[in-house]
Amino acid sequence: MKIRKGDTVELISGNDAGRRGQVIQLISQRQRVVVEGANVRKKHQKQQETGGQRPLSAGMIEFEAPVHLSNVMIVCAKCDASVRIGIKKDKAKTVRICKKCGESLD
Repeated sequence: MKIRKGDTVELISGNDAGRRGQVIQLISQRQRVVVEGANVRKKHQKQQETGGQRPLSAGMIEFEAPVHLSNVMIVCAKCDASVRIGIKKDKAKTVRICKKCGESLD
């Protein structure tokens, strides 16, 4: 995958189109990413007994649901725009580059 944890990405489709955030988690088997503050869902959770310990909180819990890789684009720090990613091989190192300005993204 060309997107890594900690990258700033922009959503290009869906209800949160245009929203930017950092990648929190990668789910490589399903080609999905979890973006901070995007695709927020609500889940109803019952209070659970934990055998004398403090019970888990009950109620509505908000969490970021995964988004497919095809719905996000990485944001170049120099261009400040969502861009496509190219790969350039330098001797023993592989570097991701911005297709617009040629700047390194690593």
